[in-house]
Amino acid sequence: MPGPFANVQPTTAQLDAKNIEWRAALVASDDGTKADTAFKIQVRAELEAMLTLQAQNCAEIANGDLALYLRTGYEAKDTQGSPTGKLPQVTGLHLSFTNNTGELKAGWNPMEDAENFTVEVFTDILNPDGSMVKQYIRGKIGKSMTTLEGLSSFQDVFARVRANGGSTGFGDWSDVVQKRVP
Repeated sequence: MPGPFANVQPTTAQLDAKNIEWRAALVASDDGTKADTAFKIQVRAELEAMLTLQAQNCAEIANGDLALYLRTGYEAKDTQGSPTGKLPQVTGLHLSFTNNTGELKAGWNPMEDAENFTVEVFTDILNPDGSMVKQYIRGKIGKSMTTLEGLSSFQDVFARVRANGGSTGFGDWSDVVQKRVP
């Protein structure tokens, strides 16, 4: 009989596949190019985000049962006294061109309490999840910008971003912005 965590998302198989991808990227970046190193960093951020999502899903399944949650192998931390609480909505999202085709730069107002950010690029403002082109996990960017690579040139896209806070969960999605990819 399967346990309460049999249908946890993302699945263990998905995490194992991402871990294998990260280990391969780690080896490739040892004597590789800057692109190999950038790919390794991206895959690691994706793996961390997947682990965070799985831990949050396990916490939801455990529904306050600490002993049950600890059986997953994840650690628990007391967030009762968390000074930050739920993360606020990201503000100030803006997109600009780079010197490369298929890329945009994205920036937003800094948010100190976020661990990282999820940026989604999509083509239908009425159906963001169903028209997703690309999803990026980015670390704190401060006042700088981050590159959104791998986009189709000459396509009108929409983007939104939200803060990820680990134990404090996700903030609300930012306002949506639109730009044509060069």
